[in-house]
Amino acid sequence: MKSTYFALLFCLLFGLPGMKAQTFSNFLNRINAAGFAERQAMAGKFLADQTNIPIIESDTTAHFLYWGNAISVSIAGDATAWKPAINLKRIEGCDLWYLTASYEPDARLEYKVVVNGNDWKLDSLNKLVVEGGMGKNSEFVMPRYERPQFIYERDVVPWGFYFDTIVQSEVMKESRKIRIYLPPNYEKSTDSYPVAYFHDGFEFFDRTAARNIMDNMTFEKRIRPVIAVFVEPVHRDPEYSGMEQSSYTRFMVEELIPFMDKGYRTQPNPEGRAQFGISNGGNIALWLAASHPEAVGKAAAFSSNVESNILKKFEKSGCKNQKIYLDLGIYDLPMLLPKVKKLKLLLDEKGCDVFYHEYPEGHNWAFWQKHLPDALEYFFH
Repeated sequence: MKSTYFALLFCLLFGLPGMKAQTFSNFLNRINAAGFAERQAMAGKFLADQTNIPIIESDTTAHFLYWGNAISVSIAGDATAWKPAINLKRIEGCDLWYLTASYEPDARLEYKVVVNGNDWKLDSLNKLVVEGGMGKNSEFVMPRYERPQFIYERDVVPWGFYFDTIVQSEVMKESRKIRIYLPPNYEKSTDSYPVAYFHDGFEFFDRTAARNIMDNMTFEKRIRPVIAVFVEPVHRDPEYSGMEQSSYTRFMVEELIPFMDKGYRTQPNPEGRAQFGISNGGNIALWLAASHPEAVGKAAAFSSNVESNILKKFEKSGCKNQKIYLDLGIYDLPMLLPKVKKLKLLLDEKGCDVFYHEYPEGHNWAFWQKHLPDALEYFFH
């Protein structure tokens, strides 16, 4: 009796010997073979049995599901350039819709469900929700994706200190908000520190957990202690790539950098200054390095725009012993992909010191947060 009991328990926990776990394909075969009268109940039970949706199988396959009465259901997200370009198929006789797609084993993507062509919503079947630059999105990750390091506060780690202040710009004839981060034990030290300047400053600070990243990396000796300046834009796109770029460049080079060098123990040379930016903020970071190598020795551009004036400057002058960090999502904005790749080829031709990598991710803050430590370590190890 005892052996029979344990055999039965084993079957309940692990299935019969030789039995395979039900895949989504198995389910489709079963429901398509069933009569229409049975399908709604079968689909409902299948959904109730799922612990995670989208359903991930074989490291590379994702099954998106939607439950409801609709005319059409689509997915819009990183993989579709945020256009409702891939349609789910409805299983006849029930309210279950599905889409099967293949992705890299370490992919991470954000998306929304689009119902009837114009109703954009979170995937109600998916528990994973993230805050994007324009609101919340559903998130899915493939099995080999690794969550970011260094983003959480730890009790054993000394904290850096940060505060907000105003810099009056004579060039731009306005006041500019900045946030200054000083590394742990700055006030007890007499050392001089490199400075990292972040464009889209306050949003960069908040959405990437930049302070936690720098504190944790400093504690683990992954980077040297760094001063950081988070610069808030006023007229973002004109300053970063448009008609106000020249004035903003002068503000950075003639006013903000000297302000920091005068008021704080900085390393006042190009090697001690790095510019960081995402998307169009990456464009201004690259432009500052290209146009003012005497002031800026390092530039990190995540999923960056790259305007033609940057290419022309690097084509003419090369990199002047500078370091350039570039990364890109395979599912990034389509218009950015050729621009970044063209810059990478040019910098290689010029013999520049370049870090470049492509990841199976999209144009979003979670992507940039995860790889901020790579840029910091590349510059400040």
